[in-house]
Amino acid sequence: MRLPFLPSLLLLVSLFSSLAPAAPGGLHALRELRVWCHQGQEQENLAMRAIAAEFNRAHADRGIHATLTFFPDYHYTEKIAIAAAAHDLPDVLDLDGPLVARYVDAGLLAPIDHWFSVDELADFLPTLVAQGTIEGRLYALGAFESAVVLYYDRDTFARAGVEAPPPGVAWSWSEFLAACQRLRDAGFEPVALHLDESADEWFTYAFSPLVWSAGGKLIQQQRVRGVLDSPAAVRALQAWQQVFRRGFAATDPVNPDPFGSGEVAMDWSGHWMARRHVEAKADRLGVMPLPRMGDHPVAPCGSWCWGISASARDPAAAALWLRWITDARHGIEPLVRANGAVPARRSAFAFFPEYAQPPYSLFRTQLEQFARPRPRTPHYATLTQRFAAALRDIAHGADVEPRLRAAADEIQSVINRRIHAHDTSK
Repeated sequence: MRLPFLPSLLLLVSLFSSLAPAAPGGLHALRELRVWCHQGQEQENLAMRAIAAEFNRAHADRGIHATLTFFPDYHYTEKIAIAAAAHDLPDVLDLDGPLVARYVDAGLLAPIDHWFSVDELADFLPTLVAQGTIEGRLYALGAFESAVVLYYDRDTFARAGVEAPPPGVAWSWSEFLAACQRLRDAGFEPVALHLDESADEWFTYAFSPLVWSAGGKLIQQQRVRGVLDSPAAVRALQAWQQVFRRGFAATDPVNPDPFGSGEVAMDWSGHWMARRHVEAKADRLGVMPLPRMGDHPVAPCGSWCWGISASARDPAAAALWLRWITDARHGIEPLVRANGAVPARRSAFAFFPEYAQPPYSLFRTQLEQFARPRPRTPHYATLTQRFAAALRDIAHGADVEPRLRAAADEIQSVINRRIHAHDTSK
């Protein structure tokens, strides 16, 4: 097993030398570090508490104590906004990856690239570095990543006469549709796309790669009109709509795991289903990248990450927390064991031998080679809400081009109002 990643001695010296001098008697004055995070699954919350307790023990002789506060997902973004308005943000906070640009634009985050060496940053998956980088500066890093793949049942494929592509190779969209038709003709439900998800984010996260693979974009700087509804995006989503028009996937599913229960042959889903699918299917489980619209596949990625508040009372102490929670042994290993996500650092894969084989090995390959973060824009919340609404309508039969144009117009209007309000407030 590889040793945990060790930072350079020079960087450690610079971090520790910036801490407050010892109080009389050789003790440091207590330096309280306020840490906020969203409330995840219970095992993840327990892991977070254990990580914080270990951090406090390791830094007690330096007088640093982290106080961890959880907030439910549905309150978290609002809580951050209220705290920012009251100038009462914590020192360190976790945030959903696509929202990093929004917080940077509002001046709420401090750059963190100077707290990590070049070699340390190279140890992180490139998708996480890209997700947290805004206009050339790094503002956030996570302890884990995400992945979406196309799971399939080998036995069902064999019975329907469907041949899977070679390992690590994606079907073209026409090959995917042909496989769906063959499964349908053999009496099998082809694929689950999980349109029962109530959150907007699943739609943008899971299906944007089809637009990207076709050569399209969702937004270009401040421009959405003519981008979201570009010919490439329209063609991609017209092709996607065929899955529903031809009855290959349900538009209003009820079962949250139709693949695990044997109702469908393929599952367009993520790393969070890997453990359950491996247990249910064993050797029958196959996996491939998502189908491609163009010449090359594109995979989604992104997850929760950590940043330092621009108003942090003690940036050096906050950086110690950030380094601890993203350390391969101290932070990443316990969190990934708890939540089943993908380790954020290459050095951390040594703790997870399952990543030597599928489906886990494909997660890592995608993230290192052809995954792409969602658009890094301060307007992301508006973009994903309107785009997801358009995708729902398209799945239910809406004409693709006018529906995308309407979404683009709605998003552009919001962006233009914000730009005008910003300009007039100067």
